[in-house]
Amino acid sequence: MMIHLNIKIHGRVQRVGFRNFTEQVANERSIKGFCRNEPDGTVYAEIETTQMKADEFLEWVYNGPVMARVSKIDVEPGEIVGFKFFEIRR
Repeated sequence: MMIHLNIKIHGRVQRVGFRNFTEQVANERSIKGFCRNEPDGTVYAEIETTQMKADEFLEWVYNGPVMARVSKIDVEPGEIVGFKFFEIRR
C-alpha cells in the first residue's frame, strides 16, 4: 500500500549536497516525490512509497551525506498525489 509523507529536515542540510543525496537515495529505492530548500534553512520533501521503503528512506536521510548534520525530522502523513519520479525543486 502506498503512503504519502510530508517531511521537514532540520539541521545543517543546505549547501552540503543534501538534496542530491536525497534524490539518489529515493531513486535507488524507486521512491517518488520531490525535495527543495526552504528559506528557513530546512529541506522539505514529499515522498510516496510503501511504509517499509519510507522507514528506510527516513533512516538514510537522518544520517545524511558526510557534511550534513540532521538535528530533527518532522514527518506528517498526506494525501497521495501520484508523483511519477523524484526530483529536486528549486
